[in-house]
Amino acid sequence: MNISYGSILGVSIAIAAIGFALSEYEISFFLNGQAALIVFGGTLAATMISFEGKEVFRALGAMREIVIPSSIDDESMMSEVQIVVDWGKINAREGKLGLEKAFESSSMMRDAFLQHSMDLFNAGYAEDNLRTKMETFVSNQFEQAKKTVEILTTMGSFAPAFGMIGTLIGLVGMLSQLDELGSKIGNPMAVALITTFYGAVAQQLIFKPAAQRTEAKNRMMLTRNLMMTEAFLLLVSNKGSMEIQDHLNSFLRKTPDRRKSSRVENSID
Repeated sequence: MNISYGSILGVSIAIAAIGFALSEYEISFFLNGQAALIVFGGTLAATMISFEGKEVFRALGAMREIVIPSSIDDESMMSEVQIVVDWGKINAREGKLGLEKAFESSSMMRDAFLQHSMDLFNAGYAEDNLRTKMETFVSNQFEQAKKTVEILTTMGSFAPAFGMIGTLIGLVGMLSQLDELGSKIGNPMAVALITTFYGAVAQQLIFKPAAQRTEAKNRMMLTRNLMMTEAFLLLVSNKGSMEIQDHLNSFLRKTPDRRKSSRVENSID
């Protein structure tokens, strides 16, 4: 499994910084089961009330996105553009039958959106009809991904709120034990302070980064899927390989070297 070393470095820096700040104290002072239950249990409970359970569990699964790099990036999109350009050449030489064979042997068949797009293309829909169906699929997929970001963002807002609730609970416990002159107020005070700490850490180091990273991946996925939608429409219109490449390059943040592309095309021809 690929790992995002930038994220690992960021998490390591955060842990090191917090550890250094706490180095003068006993670590056990900052471990409190009651505080953790209030913050994380309360956050999960409020989220389950706010959203469908299956959506919440999907969002929790997406939190691993913090340390897993996106499968879609500038390099992969450039590679996919070249694959589509090659498909354009096959389409010009062999027609739809040759394209169907190219689809079947393509590694991109593992992608749900691209597999669906290839199936629609093979079904022989007209360009306008194909555009409608593909854009509907892209829109629905993006809306589902946005729901995950919304849930993670909501959890990030719940966590510090439950930290404050824990603080209030701890303060009430302290006030109820004031007549004991300190002999029993230690644990309520710990709950009061540590829940706020847990809530802030959960928001800033867990839920908020997970939401932002997931959103960035979703936007990259949307750009790529819109690019591939245009790719299949260009194939349906029997556009030439150079026109396909010029059109799809407009979706890329890094444009491939045209001289290199020309050498690749000549080697294929």
